[in-house]
Amino acid sequence: MSTFLAPIHTWLFEKIKLAQDLEKEIVKLHHEKYKEEALKIQKEAVDIYGEYIKDQPLEDLIDVGNIHGWLQEQIKVVESRSAYIITKYYELYKEESKSITENAYISQAKKCANNESNKIDSPENVYISLNNYILSGMPCDRANSLTQRNDDCVVYEQQGCIHKANYELGKGNLQYLYELRDLWVKTFVESLAIKYFYQKVKNKDITINTIKRG
Repeated sequence: MSTFLAPIHTWLFEKIKLAQDLEKEIVKLHHEKYKEEALKIQKEAVDIYGEYIKDQPLEDLIDVGNIHGWLQEQIKVVESRSAYIITKYYELYKEESKSITENAYISQAKKCANNESNKIDSPENVYISLNNYILSGMPCDRANSLTQRNDDCVVYEQQGCIHKANYELGKGNLQYLYELRDLWVKTFVESLAIKYFYQKVKNKDITINTIKRG
């Protein structure tokens, strides 16, 4: 690995690739059902928002002179491109597309939860594990604020939305995209070997998330 890269860079890169993998799976499933029309939408998105990250080591891809900027740009690309594709599919294929996309989100979340089942002996560790997978901007953005932690639950809050600008850039259906993200988080938390529950509450511009032991 390049001496310019730190573990946090690889950690974030893997989360970006996971988001990209989910997008590719959604495209694949829509292509199987709707054929070339689904691929046309993917091509439109790539042309507008950017190409997929190549299957190469991070050190062979990243601009070592601008590591932070390169990673931030990849988040922008994947979130805006996915927002465009998922929303277009929903506009065209309605509830059939919603079912396909939700199943892809659920499937990936369950797979990730299965990887973490030996690491979740406390609510705080569930929170840590969750953030090993799901994108929440750059680490310096501090999108999540942990406000409560004990043996029974953790509570974390978000001020505003770190994803909104990218979703809007991708002409995304914000409510739909938020619902899908919530579905991923809830599925992950509630699919772990030890029983936990996830709850989200909106209070004006603040989102309050609770992970509670079952």
